Amino acid sequence: MSAPLAVILDFNGTLSDDEPLLGRLFRDALAVEAGIEMTSADYFERFAGLSDPEIADSALRAGGVDPSPALVERILRSKVDGYLSAVDEEPPIPHAATEFVEVVADRVPLAIASGAFREEVEFVLELAGLRDRFDAVVCIDDVSAGKPDPEGYLLAHERMNEASGISVAAADVLAIEDSAAGVAAAQQAGLRCAAVAGDERAGEVADFTIDRLDAETAGRLLRG
Repeated sequence: MSAPLAVILDFNGTLSDDEPLLGRLFRDALAVEAGIEMTSADYFERFAGLSDPEIADSALRAGGVDPSPALVERILRSKVDGYLSAVDEEPPIPHAATEFVEVVADRVPLAIASGAFREEVEFVLELAGLRDRFDAVVCIDDVSAGKPDPEGYLLAHERMNEASGISVAAADVLAIEDSAAGVAAAQQAGLRCAAVAGDERAGEVADFTIDRLDAETAGRLLRG
């Protein structure tokens, strides 16, 4: 397989090692705001990989509660506030993933396509000192539909090309994901997609899998 000419990363669970935290925060918010008990298994099997608004909406419907805009907003605000507090105390991007970003950004255009809110993604990137390494950061605030819809990847690809001044074709862009919904979104946008090992469903539909984000993996991917 040829080396990618650009890379677009998913954020939660891929660049940021935070899926267990997200599951806990959503479970807590749903319990407090809607009286819904969600197990960790429920979160990972049914909701991980969806955008934050879609997780709140789907979890409420699954629990038999009307997902009114006001209730969804309270759940999301609780989750975001808890997330910002938790990552401020313990930044979630591992050192190895930081090295991956540095190696890739030195060689090819790099972007993020995330289903999380911008205030969370930007906060974590600033904590890690990585914000200026990305040509584009697309979040759920920027699109009308989350993954598996390809809109986020299409927009990230467009903005990355504009910011970098390099017109990279979709087929030459590698997306890296940790969920089946994310892989589907990237592939529908015409990108190749690698899955980070962990979710078997993502690995089954991705073009290939990688063990983790680190400098060695970055070098191997960029060599083709």
